[in-house]
Amino acid sequence: MGILDRLLGRKQEQPAEGSNGMHAVLITFTSSASLDDLKAPFTDYANALREMQGLILKTWIRDGSTVGGFHVFASRQDAEAYLNSELAAGLTSNPAFSDFQIRHFAVLEELSAMTGSPQAVLAR
Repeated sequence: MGILDRLLGRKQEQPAEGSNGMHAVLITFTSSASLDDLKAPFTDYANALREMQGLILKTWIRDGSTVGGFHVFASRQDAEAYLNSELAAGLTSNPAFSDFQIRHFAVLEELSAMTGSPQAVLAR
């Protein structure tokens, strides 16, 4: 069980079907801080995240006060390692953030390659 799941009192999810390959995690949360105030700490976080083993990409998202990201990892194990990391723990312990939601997805690699998935583009 990941640290975010434990902090949020969530039950362990069953692995997504087809979870032997790439794995995606959607993490969203609300923030009481403005986007301008978040730019510097999010930039630092992005730089630290680049060192996370197995991370293929993260797309940052925002809708009003909801922020977060869509992460793609090489495997479910790499995704879980991130969710159990000190980096993720620092995010969840920040008092400016609340209402965390975490969703896991198996990546349909063959179809994603057909539509220009970043992983497919990198493989060319």
